Amino acid sequence: MKNVYKSLNEQKLYYEQELIRKKNVLKDTKEERKNITIKKIHGELYYYAQCKRAGKVNSQYLGPVIPGTIADIEEKQNKIECLTEEIKELEWNIESLEKMMEYYKKREKKEPVMNNFSFEVYWKDEITARVYVKKKKVIVSRYTENPGKQLFASKEMTRFQLGKIMEMRCWEKGRPDINEILNHLGLSEYNPYEIVRKTHGVSYNDFIWFRFPGEKLTSKDVLVR
Repeated sequence: MKNVYKSLNEQKLYYEQELIRKKNVLKDTKEERKNITIKKIHGELYYYAQCKRAGKVNSQYLGPVIPGTIADIEEKQNKIECLTEEIKELEWNIESLEKMMEYYKKREKKEPVMNNFSFEVYWKDEITARVYVKKKKVIVSRYTENPGKQLFASKEMTRFQLGKIMEMRCWEKGRPDINEILNHLGLSEYNPYEIVRKTHGVSYNDFIWFRFPGEKLTSKDVLVR
């Protein structure tokens, strides 16, 4: 979800830069968007450029209809036409991306942390358990019965019970400086799972710590004593 939001934001920034560039190019042309027409006057054909100003149509005489006489003007008008359409498309793309980003923001608030995940529990560099979370069910493979090294009393528990165990590996929710601590970790709310992802569940009281998939860590990297 975060990767999708990041990608959308990067695309939006690119479009915004392109929009500024296109508008500057259009401004540098120093020409108005005009409609080239041909009028017949006293049996003769003449080119006119028409544009709207303050709700009124203004006509500018360009000359008699002779092949190639207004080629430069036509080229400039084609450039203005293309730039105007490109600007409209960029503005539409930016608006669409903003709506999509808002949608993902709302989804992220409602989305649970993870439906399925796993992690390992260590005492120093000795693995003591591997935990598998599948929606509301939690399965624990224990590799030691030593109560000083083991956090889990049973091989199965609810996600709520796991959350309480994780909360025991976090700071107290009610401490006065908790918001400062969360801000330092880059978190906006007190979420035990997100906290232990950052702290690895380390405590000054023991040598237990958590390793999550993809992490190349040992006890020396995470333990505080």
